[in-house]
Amino acid sequence: MEKKIILFLLILSISFNYFVSSSSSSSSECHQQISSISEVNPYNMGSLVVIQGTFCLNSTEEIKISFSVPESGSNIAYGLDCDDSLTIDSNGETITCRLSDYYHGTNPVNFTTLASVMVYTPIPVPTPTPSKTPTTSKIGPVPVLGTRNYLFVNSSCPSGCSENGFCDAGNTCRCNQNQASFDCSVRVYNETSLPSPKAVDINTFSMSSSNEEFSVVLSHIIANPSGSPSDISMVSQLSQYAVIGNSSSKNNLYYKLDGTTYTNGKPSSKPWLNLLQYYVSFISVEKPSFSYMVYRGAYLPTSSSAASIQFSPTININYLPSVYFTTNGGATYSMVFKISNQHDSMSGYSTVFSETSNSIALSSGDGKNSLMVISLSDIYSFNQSIAPNHAYLSVLPSSLSSSLISNYDSDSLYVSVNIPSIYSTANQNTYTMQLNINVYDIIDPSTHNKLPQWALGLIVGVSVIIGIIIILVIIKYIKTKRHHYSRINDHHHHGHY
Repeated sequence: MEKKIILFLLILSISFNYFVSSSSSSSSECHQQISSISEVNPYNMGSLVVIQGTFCLNSTEEIKISFSVPESGSNIAYGLDCDDSLTIDSNGETITCRLSDYYHGTNPVNFTTLASVMVYTPIPVPTPTPSKTPTTSKIGPVPVLGTRNYLFVNSSCPSGCSENGFCDAGNTCRCNQNQASFDCSVRVYNETSLPSPKAVDINTFSMSSSNEEFSVVLSHIIANPSGSPSDISMVSQLSQYAVIGNSSSKNNLYYKLDGTTYTNGKPSSKPWLNLLQYYVSFISVEKPSFSYMVYRGAYLPTSSSAASIQFSPTININYLPSVYFTTNGGATYSMVFKISNQHDSMSGYSTVFSETSNSIALSSGDGKNSLMVISLSDIYSFNQSIAPNHAYLSVLPSSLSSSLISNYDSDSLYVSVNIPSIYSTANQNTYTMQLNINVYDIIDPSTHNKLPQWALGLIVGVSVIIGIIIILVIIKYIKTKRHHYSRINDHHHHGHY
């Protein structure tokens, strides 16, 4: 009996040690990594920074966040700490902090150079292969979005969010209820009642406000060596290429184009656009003023009628002149969206750009009271790595569009996503971008707080009736007084006799 008890205790001890050893081994194999980090302007002290990933701990003890800020015109980089209001969630997946300093170097910040991000923690550095000798050094730097680098942005919350919201992560304005646009400057209503976008064709989707119905299609790609579309640009109409995959539902739209083959099956003469993948997700949120999605650190707003678009053109530089891919750069690829209005022309829409041209607000006139906001993630990827450049939005002027765009429609608006090219020795290179398009009903300031016509008519009618009644009362009062005076006079006459 004693032997059985001893044997049982021995087995129990071995099992316990094995469990502890396995747990310890599993814990030590936790690999820290960063999946995304919000956009940061190094001049904005106190800016909120959100870092998401796997950090293998749930306490901020010994955590340190530091950015390397590159200086223009030199190889100098300054350290910028993010230690204020440091927090980490209970799952060890999200770190937040505020910049505890700001860049004050001699020269301006180089916003087109990738810089390192350091996240120091007390967890040992994970190694690609098991090591018999554990290391005790700290993490720094850890990968950011698949690289060891990060791209700073030269943008901040515009106009103090017009005092209609607050500046949040990624220098994004979080607007108060019934306010919208990138600076919260536009008064909106019906925020939760607009219909969700829907696919209407293989490459087209529609979005609606209460008074307007828009159609959006990615129509052309333009390659230009000088960085802006001109009459020497190389232009490809996307509808001429063969579709090699597509699908659509109430929630999304997807297609893939083969740039080497035309729709009639014949090979393309200059297939510099080798491939294009295009995916649109239709989104509807309950609290649009405070909703956004994150793409590569950019915070893109979403409304009750929103479309999130991701596209990836693959460029074959063998079919472009060498000036397009020199080490000096300068070339730009422009993805052109054709935006049409089913009920009216887009020519009457006014356009307002954000400071860094990563957002456009299109607002209608003529009493239609509709707003479309296009928000671009200016950080984009090149062959699955962050590119050391910022993309930007523009609206092609009608004079240029008519000369560049085949089947040009003067009633449509052509919005261009401009992607600065990256030098590479590879023949084929893929760029990946994302942007969101949101639609709102807006309140025209010139008519805000004004009563509708029927109410004005009612007020006028009631006022006229009241005026007539008052006049009749006055007339009756005067007649009564006259009759009263007449009787008094009669009485006086009778008294004299």
